[in-house]
Amino acid sequence: MDDKPIMATLTGEYFQPVRLHYQVADHQGLLAAFKKIRCVQHDASQDRWVWLYEEEAKGQRFKNSYEQIAPNLRPIVLGSFFLRREDQLLLDLRSCERATMAILFFDRRIPRKVAKVTECEVINRLFPADENPKIMPHDLFDRQQTTPIDPDAEMQELVDSVAHLDDPQEKLRVALEEMNARSKRPLPEIERFPIHFYEDGIQGFESTLRVRQMVAYQHWLGNSEYSMHDVIQEMVTR
Repeated sequence: MDDKPIMATLTGEYFQPVRLHYQVADHQGLLAAFKKIRCVQHDASQDRWVWLYEEEAKGQRFKNSYEQIAPNLRPIVLGSFFLRREDQLLLDLRSCERATMAILFFDRRIPRKVAKVTECEVINRLFPADENPKIMPHDLFDRQQTTPIDPDAEMQELVDSVAHLDDPQEKLRVALEEMNARSKRPLPEIERFPIHFYEDGIQGFESTLRVRQMVAYQHWLGNSEYSMHDVIQEMVTR
């Protein structure tokens, strides 16, 4: 597909939707926090709260800055919040970059005792610019139920698989072979995994999304066999 332009956002990132999952501990506290954020407005027509590229959000730096966006297109929607239950908040965004910015932006404005980000879903593909321009992230995420990946459980499974081996070097060899094989597996179209922002900061999450974008871009170029393994190899040999 490399002869076609890639669908992009008005702020200049590739259209690669991300959904953030928040666990809400205080529903009324969340609504009160929303009302204090000037760039967050309630959209009754779609039963959502929208994060607008206005007011406090104008400080977010994208490839296309606020000033570069035509006035008649403002304010653009950076993300959409949906309260599916009183204890479950979803934030749909149109790019990986927006997802990283959103976590930091709202962590400063919504108390952690009110709501905390717990998981992420990401679409592991890019889209042609001539596809439905009105496609919304929730159109993609809501069409199927995704099962969360548990990295800790996967690591424990790996440890258990070599537990019967007595030779430490053999254990390491077998474990590395298995890790290598897993890194070559195709990514699911929609991938869901935990976010450890409060323990580890934003860098790990940002890197995780960047790797997914690298794989998606290579697939766009026609390198359909390109995998996480190839990304790792490139990083190691730089």
